[in-house]
Amino acid sequence: MRRLRGALVLAACAVLVVLLAGLALADPFHLRHVRWFTASAVLLAVLLVTGVFAVLTRGVLRAVVLTLGGVAALGWVGAVVLATQVTVENRTVSEVEDGGRRLAVVEATLPATRPVYAVVVRSGSGAFEQETVVYQGVEAGPPPSDVRFVDADTVEVRTGPCVYRSEVEAVTLDVDPVYR
Repeated sequence: MRRLRGALVLAACAVLVVLLAGLALADPFHLRHVRWFTASAVLLAVLLVTGVFAVLTRGVLRAVVLTLGGVAALGWVGAVVLATQVTVENRTVSEVEDGGRRLAVVEATLPATRPVYAVVVRSGSGAFEQETVVYQGVEAGPPPSDVRFVDADTVEVRTGPCVYRSEVEAVTLDVDPVYR
């Protein structure tokens, strides 16, 4: 009975972690570092599910469960490390600040291509910093010549003769429309 109770507690924790991982995947708050929350939640879920089955089994079967859980956890860590190596990091070219939010022009230089410019709105700092794309340029396109906050809910991006305006929701940083 005690082992069953322990397994149920671990299973409840695993369900909670899976729900948190789902929330991280949905990313309603446009967190800049959400991939780390998702990766951590998946790893924790693998470990908790392994713990549930390890508590319910005995002897050789427990060793098999722990081995499979360890292999799954190490495989997940390896996949996350590999994905991190493939990720292209953006370089901030310029930034305009207004009321705790920042409008940044970023440059991504992909291997063997010309730079691609984008404009993102950012808010906060640290692990819970938010970031949302406002404008996404094309390869070899010119960088935006001017970016600014028109008012508390509107941003403007100017590239050559074109002017793009988007509305930004204050809490979630949801942008409408996103220009691509």
